[in-house]
Amino acid sequence: MQVVHNQLNYFNNVLGGSISSFEGDRILQYDNEKGTGRIQTVALESGISYTEYDLSLAQDFNFSLEMNGHRCLYFIYCLEGDFTVQRNYGTTKSLKVEALQTVLIGGKNDTIDIKLKEGTKSNIAIIRVSEDDAPKIQGQKGSDLYQQLFSSFLHEDSYEHIGTFNLKIKEQLLQIRSIHQKGLVRKLLIDGIVSFTLALEILQCREDINNEGQVSTILTKSELLRIEEAVNAIKRKPEYPYTVTYLSREYGLSPTKLQEGFKIMEGTTVTNFIRNERLVLAEELIQTSDLNISEIVYTIGFTSRSYFSKIFRNRFNCTPKAYLMNTRKVSLSA
Repeated sequence: MQVVHNQLNYFNNVLGGSISSFEGDRILQYDNEKGTGRIQTVALESGISYTEYDLSLAQDFNFSLEMNGHRCLYFIYCLEGDFTVQRNYGTTKSLKVEALQTVLIGGKNDTIDIKLKEGTKSNIAIIRVSEDDAPKIQGQKGSDLYQQLFSSFLHEDSYEHIGTFNLKIKEQLLQIRSIHQKGLVRKLLIDGIVSFTLALEILQCREDINNEGQVSTILTKSELLRIEEAVNAIKRKPEYPYTVTYLSREYGLSPTKLQEGFKIMEGTTVTNFIRNERLVLAEELIQTSDLNISEIVYTIGFTSRSYFSKIFRNRFNCTPKAYLMNTRKVSLSA
């Protein structure tokens, strides 16, 4: 983790701004003639580090990721914008990494150079798994994870792979920004999100390799971004009478591509996703409003109370009426 802290100090010297601490994280923020930005580093229990760079640059900017003689893996994901990356500057071909792509680079004595362009918004997330941060005792929490990662991706002295577009990884990483809890709960939530993201990265890499570089989805990057817009629209207003036909027309996607996108991003069909989001809203209304069940059914966009009761029971293992009575009884007793 010291390597990551040293790098943040380097950014501070070059970009200016100030470094603050929050719950063990270190955060650099700057707003000057070089641009505006925020860099946050998070140390996890397993020794894995997570850093997010959210930069709007007024000039070109390059920085390096060092390995310092230790086996190390960098999972570098582009949330927004693009950048170029090159191992051991000048000795290998540079790679352009676009939004929704990951470049995985591993090695021991390498330097990874990242170039960002002026006048662009660059939002990059980096998961660093390094031998010098690994648990030292066999069987200690995280030690098996390190060994499996190194054995999977560092058969030789170095490894390099650029992945296909993956929107699900972005969805996971953005959840970190919405964590407002403090202390142990916050650390556990971030640790869980980063660990799950790391699993998605590994699965994506293996799928790409199995597909021998062929695109593993029928969707392009722009189409995946339109799927993201559709998902967010449904989350904001699940009660709206959406149909596959309406969403296909609204977001310029065929029904097949729409369904494919929802399966990639949410693991379910369009119809099931809408239904689940309405159930989330129903639970919220039961807990926070004075509406009765019939009013809630109407408010969330259903027309059949019996259908609502059926899917609610499947989700919560009780009837809506029983859930409401128990919730409001608890509220009164409090």
